[in-house]
Amino acid sequence: MTAAARHDAILRELELRGSLTSAVLAARLGVTPMTLWRDLVALEQRGLLARVHGGAISLAVAQQQSREDGSGARARPRPVATIGMIVPTTQYYFPEVIRGASQAAHESNCRLVVGATNYSSQEEFRQAERLIASGVDALMITPHDTIAGSSPLQRMLEEAGIPIVMVERSVEDHLAGRLEWVRTDHAHGAEVAVRHLAQQGHRAIALAARPSATVAGLDAGFRRAMAAIEPASAFALRRDLSHPQIGDNANIAELDELLDECVAQGITAAILLGDADAMAFLDLVLERGLRVPEDFAVVAYDDEVAAFATVPLTAVAPPKHELGHAALRLCVDRLKQPAGAAHTPVRMALLPALVVRESSVRTA
Repeated sequence: MTAAARHDAILRELELRGSLTSAVLAARLGVTPMTLWRDLVALEQRGLLARVHGGAISLAVAQQQSREDGSGARARPRPVATIGMIVPTTQYYFPEVIRGASQAAHESNCRLVVGATNYSSQEEFRQAERLIASGVDALMITPHDTIAGSSPLQRMLEEAGIPIVMVERSVEDHLAGRLEWVRTDHAHGAEVAVRHLAQQGHRAIALAARPSATVAGLDAGFRRAMAAIEPASAFALRRDLSHPQIGDNANIAELDELLDECVAQGITAAILLGDADAMAFLDLVLERGLRVPEDFAVVAYDDEVAAFATVPLTAVAPPKHELGHAALRLCVDRLKQPAGAAHTPVRMALLPALVVRESSVRTA
């Protein structure tokens, strides 16, 4: 790497983060600490940065740090960018995604602004319009459902003129354009769950889920994995559950009917989307006098509170923290690029992990 290229990399780092550590950046650039030290000296002599112990800070940060407030505390470096984030809810699933984004924002000296839509298409459009108009430098958004072709939201995102990253959502190829996204590979998650159950000797397996944007991926992975089991012995049961009801016994009754069908069909294992349904279903299995996992195995798809079930639930855990972190880092990477620079759209799929517990594995 030439000296000019290293100088550009140093200044980009300071513009984005406000500070750098010599040892870390030297390793990243593949040069010796002494080479980087000489670069910092040269840039300081040109008045482009200020050297500090172990690295350097930007001139803006140096100026702020030279001004102390009344308590004597150092002023916090001014954020280099403001990134908006719109999620369907802050009550379930997304808190950990937000924490991941927040960590990445802190690492990059960016400000994160979060809004929740309560799964309202009107509210997600309004919030996206508001954040873009307020001047955010980039936007991460999780629409309540699949974006429809030529919808107002799709058109606004395409015309926004700032980096847009979809989080835990994707768009059909013919509608995607230049949109980018980071999402969980839910099809892989379903396959992992089925393969695990098959390894435990189960050949008749059910998948049950309430309507959500996750279901399409689960369906694809479930059917693919079940098809890979010996056809002569495999049997797949797929059931859609209704939207959850609040304040009555409709959910339990529906799960009880699912268990009736499982018993009648000879099903010996079930995968349920969402810890709440998986835990309730598990309790119904136990109330029938069935042993878990000897007679019936249950796997939850989520892993928010699955470990606290009556019998700790094996669960497929989406990488929520990493999801938020990667999405914000993608925004930052886009902001680093010169205006108008060409780039290949990034569409990233992160793999969920299987957390094995007592609900699917026999213990001695």
